[in-house]
Amino acid sequence: MGLRNISLAATALVFAHAGAAFADSGSFGDWAVVCDNGRTCTAMGFGDLGEMGSSALLLLTRDAEAQAPPRVSLITAGTAATTLALSVDGVTPPGLAALPATPMADDDERRITELTPDQTRALLAVLANGRTLTLVEGRNPAAAISLRGSSAALRFVDDRQKRAGTVSALVARGARPASETPAPPAIPRVTAAPAVAQTRLPAVPTSAFQGRLADCDDDIAELGFAPEVARLGQGRLFWGVVCSRGAYNVIYRLFLTDERGGDVRALELSYPSGETTSELMNISFEPATQTLSNFDKGRGLGDCGAITRWVWTGEAFTLEHQVLMPECQGVMPDQWPVSYRSR
Repeated sequence: MGLRNISLAATALVFAHAGAAFADSGSFGDWAVVCDNGRTCTAMGFGDLGEMGSSALLLLTRDAEAQAPPRVSLITAGTAATTLALSVDGVTPPGLAALPATPMADDDERRITELTPDQTRALLAVLANGRTLTLVEGRNPAAAISLRGSSAALRFVDDRQKRAGTVSALVARGARPASETPAPPAIPRVTAAPAVAQTRLPAVPTSAFQGRLADCDDDIAELGFAPEVARLGQGRLFWGVVCSRGAYNVIYRLFLTDERGGDVRALELSYPSGETTSELMNISFEPATQTLSNFDKGRGLGDCGAITRWVWTGEAFTLEHQVLMPECQGVMPDQWPVSYRSR
């Protein structure tokens, strides 16, 4: 089994355990696509995977509105500004011979190149039928992105955005006008409940939890994991109690209780697909914003999986945001595409 397949298998196990669900995503050869609940889609092509991560990442993002253009950006390894040329199977499309790559503001080891609309059209004209996209710095190849699966990935975007058969499709073009593309779904609004004081919280679960934790790992208590405890409102506490762990994931069982840790009830959270779970991996709670976050790691490097946030609204934890990376290709979370959003 190759590295990619091992990574995908590990990611699948994470999501199967935690219930983490994709809004809509797929893997196609050496490419992957993530679409969010507003039908904004991001197709990704990956450079070579080395010890320091992926040598390059191509992001093709398109919003769902009928007239929304595709946008292409390239993230490459490097600390200094430079100029890149792009070639597909040895041929440089018009306008792609001298593209600026500038250091990213929040990552001094990565550079970003953003294509203009004309440059994006020139690249798309040859991308889906090519074999390899080569990024050349000076006279030396800086990175190579396999195009195996790119056509299927772009067709997936056309299908999910309901553009197939229209003149605005990326690949699955037809004669129908772009105006026949349906409007995207409404983005839900999520409003957090007011923050409350976090004084005089209980430090450990009470005896009322015992029956709820009886099937947890035998050695969890010995390992000394402190529970996550927070006051959500008057008379209501949130608890995240460690129940099991793996090599790089700590799994919490989630509860709501009264102020004294009694009246214990399982807390169920919804993922983008509508699946629910009462367990989360690697959680944190921010009382100031009433936000519960978790990181479902696909592997220890933390370069695949999902990061999801829920907000306490006063009555329930409501899904607020998720980013997702279905492929373990050395891409860190700040570059993952959004798979669920709210406003």
